[in-house]
Amino acid sequence: MKKFLLSLLVSTFFMFGKLIPLSAQVNSGDFGLILNGGAGIGSSIYGIILNTTDDSSSTLGTGPGRSFNAGVMANFNIIAIYSQLYYVTLSDLEWNQDVSGSEQKFKTEGSGHILTLDATVGIKALTEAEDMGFTHIFVGFRIWKAVREEDTKTLNGVSSPLYPPQKHEMAGNGFIAGIRDFSTLPLGPVSLALQTGLWLYKAPLSTLKIDDNEINTTADQNIGFGFEIGGGVAFEDMGLAAIAGLRMDVQATEIKMNNLVDAVAGAGYAQFFFAVNYEIGF
Repeated sequence: MKKFLLSLLVSTFFMFGKLIPLSAQVNSGDFGLILNGGAGIGSSIYGIILNTTDDSSSTLGTGPGRSFNAGVMANFNIIAIYSQLYYVTLSDLEWNQDVSGSEQKFKTEGSGHILTLDATVGIKALTEAEDMGFTHIFVGFRIWKAVREEDTKTLNGVSSPLYPPQKHEMAGNGFIAGIRDFSTLPLGPVSLALQTGLWLYKAPLSTLKIDDNEINTTADQNIGFGFEIGGGVAFEDMGLAAIAGLRMDVQATEIKMNNLVDAVAGAGYAQFFFAVNYEIGF
């Protein structure tokens, strides 16, 4: 799956690179198109915290993860439609969990992924002809899904294989709103670029499955937020920018499982990323 997503990302940019002329004329017409894609490395976050009403100090599991993303924005004048796909891998996870009042250290070995898809509408403001800079204010819809398969569990240093491997699946959807800004500072043939963003969303858990068996859950409170900050270079005559930075996104939902057990289910990531933006105006 990871190789397929990376190959698709490279192929897409190669195809558009063949079709789009070298002179991009960014923000110079009524219609604009921005393609973006990238990859990253850092941490992924996933887990279910049980018995949260007992002042539990349990934490969500964290571990190494890699990410891939691709998106497209189309605008007519200031009206912008944007879609973004983000994929993050799940591997080994570690967390602390209260067991009968005593904090225990857990680790699981396994695989999986977190997937988010945003579809938004908003405005693309503060633009100037032949300048790649813009501010994007948006609202829209988010779908997310997390799939995890565990084959080994370790408690306080003692490992036990899980046979058959245990499979978890979480999914949810809801609304998202935020702001992104892309600013440039011309320095001759190249410009310095700064990319920032902040978003909030409410996309509570709607489906929880363990070993393909759906668990009865009732969602209560939910909150999600994310931010990004990065810098790089832009070749504004070509409409091309390369950005490196940090992006974080995490969400959690208070749930009641089978109408009896209070819990918190969550997923997210913190990734150092490298991304390429390609912008053209018509």
